Amino acid sequence: MSTDRKYMPLKESRGWYFVEYHPPASDFKFANLHLVITIENARDIDIADAMEKELKNWLNRYPIPLFFSAFDNKGDLIHSLNTIKGSDHLIGFFDQDGKIRLYWRLVKDNEIPDVALNKEYVNKLYSNLDYKTYAELDAERRKRRKEIKTGSFIIFVWLVIIPLLITVLEFYSNWLALITLIYSFYKAIQTGLELRGKWPKSKRKKAKELEERLKDHYYYHCQMNPEGFKRLMLENLEKMGKDEIAKEAELLKTN
Repeated sequence: MSTDRKYMPLKESRGWYFVEYHPPASDFKFANLHLVITIENARDIDIADAMEKELKNWLNRYPIPLFFSAFDNKGDLIHSLNTIKGSDHLIGFFDQDGKIRLYWRLVKDNEIPDVALNKEYVNKLYSNLDYKTYAELDAERRKRRKEIKTGSFIIFVWLVIIPLLITVLEFYSNWLALITLIYSFYKAIQTGLELRGKWPKSKRKKAKELEERLKDHYYYHCQMNPEGFKRLMLENLEKMGKDEIAKEAELLKTN
């Protein structure tokens, strides 16, 4: 049986930020740690201090080399730490003497201890975490692909095979031909009354027409002011990112 596992990440709240710990993927020498800010205008020095503190904390809990990055409350990587630390990323691990070494720089691969490559050690270290084997993940992917193929086949049958069968049956069945003729008359009368505005519109059609009018209205104004539209789009994306991070932070606090 394969010992390769994909462990679920750990998330913990710290008030003005939360951390997200990702155990190392198969054949990787290091785990990943993310610090996500939940407030506006956090100071770079405070972020850097928190990163160094968190890295030591997580190394003591799980002595696997760590690659640490920080993100703002919109989910964007923070690029200003290099002005005070010389790098935006922090790397840390235990050296041969059992001391924690922190580096605000990229570290060469041969400098990083290879303890994470020992699968037996890693599985024992993370035995308290939820995980799935790569075989299970592969089985899930195959199942999703099968479901997609099945759905595509059903759509094909509904849109192609059934109309074809109806056409064939129509040719051989007088009753079906009569039903088709009546239905055709009904649709023709309906279309004629709709064109004259005398056929009552369904709520769904009214809502769709309103949506189309609003789309045309918005499109017109977007064409009139493309720069304004671009600013609005960026503001919306930022707001979506902030809202998602705020919800996640609140959930972590509650838990």
